[in-house]
Amino acid sequence: MAKIDPLRLQNQHHRSIIVLSLLLALSVVWSGAVVGQCACGIRQSANQSVVPGEQIEPGEWPWQVGIYWWPGSKLNPPKRICEGALLNPDGWVLTAANCLKGADGSLLGIEGMVGHVGLVALQQSTEGSRRFAVENVRMNDELDLALVKLDVGEEWDGMSICLNDGIEDWDNLYGNSVYVLQQSHRHRLGGFEIVRLELEKEVMCYGSTLAVKAKAISDNSIKLKTRGTNYRETARGTPLYVYKPEGWSLLGISNKIRSSIPDTFCQPGDYESFLNTNQNEVYQWIYSSLDEDINSSVETSTE
Repeated sequence: MAKIDPLRLQNQHHRSIIVLSLLLALSVVWSGAVVGQCACGIRQSANQSVVPGEQIEPGEWPWQVGIYWWPGSKLNPPKRICEGALLNPDGWVLTAANCLKGADGSLLGIEGMVGHVGLVALQQSTEGSRRFAVENVRMNDELDLALVKLDVGEEWDGMSICLNDGIEDWDNLYGNSVYVLQQSHRHRLGGFEIVRLELEKEVMCYGSTLAVKAKAISDNSIKLKTRGTNYRETARGTPLYVYKPEGWSLLGISNKIRSSIPDTFCQPGDYESFLNTNQNEVYQWIYSSLDEDINSSVETSTE
């Protein structure tokens, strides 16, 4: 029987400890990198359930944004209220361009805009929500999208929604629930509630004498059946969200980009169409805009 060398055994033990330590260190670095990449779409709420029709609570949807606009004194109610989604902690919000325009088609005055991040009820301050002045707006009239830059300063670290890289595996999402937040008058004036819709491969549009079936997902739009639901149509930048294991993600924005189904075949409330924010054109515009100088000037109206 061979003798066991205590010194050799001790050296092997030390080498094993070193290897394990290196692996542990690498795992920490890797997990930190993953966390850093995926630090988005996390609901900061004790209640992680999603209950349609219920009034949302503080911290449940920290990336949901309200954009208020006053032409004059803020002692009066705002003349315009848009919605949007926080894209990053630097304060960039995606919304519909048409909602930020006046009757003449020009941009509303930035000096009268305020962004309310993490709102639970319109103009009501709650724990976890913050209001910021608007310092810049970038418009894309072709897509009817706007990027709104909030003056968040350096001490704020908001939770943003997750964005895809312009590619979405829709086959894995069909049949899943998707969600929008809308203003509710059933619980508390000015509050918001969650509405659940189904992401289907096809939607049916009912006319007076015929029915039209169309693909639910196209290059530029996402169509969702709303007949029989509590959803109220809007085109003011309402975000469309979906839950994924890596975090809540943005699927669409409600704006004036319409789907390919002829409106003459459709009854009001048959379906709602959202701009598909996962198309490459949208993704490229968003990130090219964020790469530009955020302090560039924009013309504003005094409406």
